[in-house]
Amino acid sequence: MRDLKYKIKQIIFDADDTLWENNIYYVQASNDFFDLIEEGGFPREDIIKAFDDLELKVVRERGYGSHNFVYILEELFRQFTKRSKNPLDRQRLEEIIRRFKAHPVNKPNLFEQVIETLKYLNHHYHLFILTKGEYNEQEGKIIRAGVADLVEKYFILPEKNDRAYLKLIEENGWKPEETCMVGNSPKSDINPALRAGMYAIYIPYTDTWKLDDEPIEDENGKLLVVERFSDLKNIF
Repeated sequence: MRDLKYKIKQIIFDADDTLWENNIYYVQASNDFFDLIEEGGFPREDIIKAFDDLELKVVRERGYGSHNFVYILEELFRQFTKRSKNPLDRQRLEEIIRRFKAHPVNKPNLFEQVIETLKYLNHHYHLFILTKGEYNEQEGKIIRAGVADLVEKYFILPEKNDRAYLKLIEENGWKPEETCMVGNSPKSDINPALRAGMYAIYIPYTDTWKLDDEPIEDENGKLLVVERFSDLKNIF
């Protein structure tokens, strides 16, 4: 795909865990929570199973966002407290939640060379951001990260699936073969873009959310894999 730079007219970027770190804060809070409940006498595997089951249910019924993650922690704490023979440390839970809540309001921790790479690309291509989640929370991160002015528009959707990509292409009058999606999530970024006929660039991330992970399906040879965001300057 050496001529990809000449085919593409618009590049779309995922936000969380593509432009900046995000899931690491959820992982840290989850592990701290598992430690807390495990010290109450519960097997860790049972805690993780309960967390996974409730997380899947909450995502389906309530959507994404840090407030829903906090709800999961509080609800599980309530459930395990009912079953515990010894009191669980409510103060530690509140400290875990306090530390976690600080991350959405802080400036996102951008990956290396993100700003420089976007500045390079926006001289040659139409750039956009496509992310999912609670609108105000995601918009706040985009603005505080300093990337809002480097793209023409950002799209914040409740879900990123095949239908969402097809609708995005149609509503903006784009041609799939002239459009490239860049992201870290096989489920939300890569596979639906490929199925929509777009090109996709996958940037693997060690802490990609497990609900966003699945095998990549590249049937038409439109996938590229790079190690870091700055590698995009070698492609375009």
